[in-house]
Formats: sequence, structure tokens, C-alpha cells
Amino acid sequence: MATRPLPPITRRLIGFMLMLSGGMMGVGLLLKVYVAVYSWSTVGYQHPLALKLSVNLVGLLASGLLMRIGLRMRRGDNAPRGPNPNEML
Repeated sequence: MATRPLPPITRRLIGFMLMLSGGMMGVGLLLKVYVAVYSWSTVGYQHPLALKLSVNLVGLLASGLLMRIGLRMRRGDNAPRGPNPNEML
């Protein structure tokens, strides 16, 4: 079953919402990372917040990917790459 592409207005709205949710998630996780790093520097690495630091950093990566996906959807860059592109990645 072939799917039709989304209309441009819907694509821009969904892209904006993805970028907004990624930005809000990033701000929240940055605050959590700051608290974890502060507790790590004062209490040590045995503190429960410091142990969850790597999970929060992975969440930051996920928020960046959400923002990237939203930006690509807003721009409409859904064209697949050629098999032999003459460009650097």
C-alpha cells in the first residue's frame, strides 16, 4: 500500500512540534545533568544522581536527534541519497 506524502503545512507543523519537544527535552535534561555533575563533584560517584549521568547524556543525544528530524521535516529534505554521491559526509 503506497502512502501519500503529507501536505506541506502539516509537515511544517509536525516538524515544528518535533523541534519544540526536542528543545524542551534538552533543556530539562541539561538541568538534570548539571545537578548530577554537581552531586558527583561534591558527594562522589556513589551518589544515585551521579550514577544516572550516562542515561541523561544519552537522553540529550536523543533530544538532539528529535530536533534534527524535526528540522529535516520542516525543510522537506526527504530525498534519498544517491548510491555514489560525489561529496564528503
